[in-house]
Amino acid sequence: MNKRLVIISGPSCAGKTPLLKAVAKVYPEIEIGRFLLYNSREPRSIEKEGVDFYFRSAEFIRALPNDEYIICQVRHLWQAIALKDIQKVFKNHDLIVVEIYPTLAKLFQDHPLVKKLSAEFEVRTVFIQPFTEKEIAKVQNSMGFASAEETAAAIMTPKLISRYLQQGKLITPQVMEDVRIRTSTTFNEIQISKGYTDIILNYDGEDSIHWKFTPPIGDAGKTLETFVGILTK
Repeated sequence: MNKRLVIISGPSCAGKTPLLKAVAKVYPEIEIGRFLLYNSREPRSIEKEGVDFYFRSAEFIRALPNDEYIICQVRHLWQAIALKDIQKVFKNHDLIVVEIYPTLAKLFQDHPLVKKLSAEFEVRTVFIQPFTEKEIAKVQNSMGFASAEETAAAIMTPKLISRYLQQGKLITPQVMEDVRIRTSTTFNEIQISKGYTDIILNYDGEDSIHWKFTPPIGDAGKTLETFVGILTK
């Protein structure tokens, strides 16, 4: 297999995290290089420091030196990537997967160091899309939502609430505000995806029980097979 850099993005709760975990579990023979992002949010109940993210405050991340980190605001959060980690992963791996928000993905791809290191890599940008624009339009017309943005947010809201309940969280006003912010960007993120090389339509978001089977079933299973094909073919 030629050297390959795969950037994966998608709306919050679209299924990116369980997809990558399913790859590791179902296809352990696929060696993937990944580097951790710094993230200003609190860790979820199933997440660990130094395994899923480096969890730091927004103030800490914003103060990181620009010549050593790629730093970006992601919705209401801040995230960063250490350039030294990027160098290490590119040096040691021929297949690299980066789960990243679209705006940070662009900064990452456009960074001079990444351009230099990825010159010999095939670059694939993969967007996990939870529904189609045609479906958004039908729901909007049928249910009287004011805009496509409002419609997409309404579709995603119960999925995020379900995820929080699965994590054992109370649905507090703070949680609902987080849900509102995350879902409000869904439609715009789908617009950004039009510049990606691969779009995978996946109705089984992170809240779906289908990810809990080995291998995953339903749309989760189809998404896994499609993504593995992108990684290996």
